[in-house]
Amino acid sequence: MKSYNELTRLGQLRRLRQLAEVALDAYGLTNSRLVFLHYEGNVVFRVDAQHPAVVVDKVNPYVPNRYVLRILSISDADTIRSELTWLAALRRDAGLSVPEPIPTLGWKLLIPITTPGVPHGRVVTLLRWVDGRRLIKGRCPTHVRALGRLMAELHRFAADWQPPEGFKRFHWDWDGLTGETGLGHPIDELVSSMPKQYQKPVAEVSDQVQAVMESFGKGSDAYGMIFADMYMENVLFKAEEPRAIDFEDCGFGYWMYDIGTLMSQCWWTEERERFREAFLEGHSRVLSLSESQLAHLELFVATQYAVALLWSSAFIKHDPARRAAHEKWREKEGNNLLRCFAWR
Repeated sequence: MKSYNELTRLGQLRRLRQLAEVALDAYGLTNSRLVFLHYEGNVVFRVDAQHPAVVVDKVNPYVPNRYVLRILSISDADTIRSELTWLAALRRDAGLSVPEPIPTLGWKLLIPITTPGVPHGRVVTLLRWVDGRRLIKGRCPTHVRALGRLMAELHRFAADWQPPEGFKRFHWDWDGLTGETGLGHPIDELVSSMPKQYQKPVAEVSDQVQAVMESFGKGSDAYGMIFADMYMENVLFKAEEPRAIDFEDCGFGYWMYDIGTLMSQCWWTEERERFREAFLEGHSRVLSLSESQLAHLELFVATQYAVALLWSSAFIKHDPARRAAHEKWREKEGNNLLRCFAWR
């Protein structure tokens, strides 16, 4: 039998599926149907339980008998448990429609699973399946206004929330976003590996955003637990209610970083101003931000493009078999950054 690292991506996935099947036993879901969804870091399966359907009341945001099983790429139990703690708090105390963690039959929120074909095993978690659909097209100011409210609800709750002892999540300040621990390479090395036209913009954004973050400080008016990945593929809509579903990257960061993530997706569209106004209108109904923070929105949008340039450059080094896809991603985000500051 080949070692795990000698396998193709498909071969590794086959073994991880076997690990997922073993994990189902721990949740009392033996013989449930596994449907592969995603393999990019974490491996994600949909689980359709073999139970009779149950009637769900209108306020329940979950699809009955359906779950998300994740085989995690990290093994730090404290970091994983803290994500689940945060999700449970958002559901229980904030009343938000987020993926709710499901414990094993032994009442554990995460479980290490070891199988012969996967060295050292993997940590597995199970979450309820949130009801809704992705907004592939037809996005309008009403949707963006609702997203503004959702993000403000997350930030308002985070500002007052006290993490329990032992809580451990990422810090998405500039060092956390670009540190060698995550990227695997020093930032200077990654910048020098980029096409030359992107190097100066990344360096200038780095200097500017570090200074702005330092001026903001880390008080609850500007900094706390954020979603950190508010892309449209990570939000479902049920009627006009947005529901965030992927909290893999949640951690401590600046409210403006979260807002910049969302706005970066429409910054170069014809609807930019309408969407910006709709988002800020929705956000302000729940939580007000100072003008001094909002004045840096364009910089935090540019920060998204700069960070994407760094991560795509790191992926090119780590995953040469998919170099073409990573280079395409880098070019797209690099050109967005050039447009942002007219640095062509």
